[in-house]
Amino acid sequence: MLTYTYVKPGKFELQEKPKPGLKDSRDAIVRVTLGSICTSDLHIKHGSVPHAVPGVTVGHEMVGVVEDVGEDVIDIKPGDRVTVNVETFCGECFFCRRGYVNNCMDPNGGWALGCRIDGGQAEYVRVPYADQGLNRIPDTVSDEQALFVGDILATGFWSVRISEITSEDTILIIGAGPTGICTLLCALLKNPRRIIVCEQSPERIQFLQEHYPDILVTTPEHCEEFVRKNSDHGGADVVLEVAG
Repeated sequence: MLTYTYVKPGKFELQEKPKPGLKDSRDAIVRVTLGSICTSDLHIKHGSVPHAVPGVTVGHEMVGVVEDVGEDVIDIKPGDRVTVNVETFCGECFFCRRGYVNNCMDPNGGWALGCRIDGGQAEYVRVPYADQGLNRIPDTVSDEQALFVGDILATGFWSVRISEITSEDTILIIGAGPTGICTLLCALLKNPRRIIVCEQSPERIQFLQEHYPDILVTTPEHCEEFVRKNSDHGGADVVLEVAG
């Protein structure tokens, strides 16, 4: 199968690799139907991720159809349409039991897919701990609609949840790329007093103004003054940095 592979810092290339097989009874094999590129993939290319393994297939944002599962997989079965979580996790170690699955102590845990083990910019991907790493996509949801669930939407949701936002707060979101917009959508669920977004791209600013007219928008060079002017206590109550 054709894969997009990290060769060395500064170099990715298309390579042929064998279709992956099950290595553990908790694995699943997923046929990738749609994937996307993450800023973290660019970080690997630029040599900014020391634990990225040369020769690894990159990619951790994908959806697909389950082709095979190990004998200990309970919740997922062949034929299921699924999202793939960016974090694979054992669910049993010190960090997993406390909800910090990105710090999973298992060799295949945390950010493993597309970094330490082959990821999803390929035709097929092996997903460890399938019961934790895969979520079924409802029939009414398209691949395009589900694609962001495994990484950037989850990132926005998690960041908002741990920020303890209240209805009295002024929220500053730095960055209005795809992850920033997902964070904005999740922050809106908390009904804060006001949301300010800091962004420098004219195209993204226009998108914000067209789709979220009630959101305050500023640029980096005016951000501090703008936030002070539009906050009740001289600054934002919660700041979410989502600039990649």
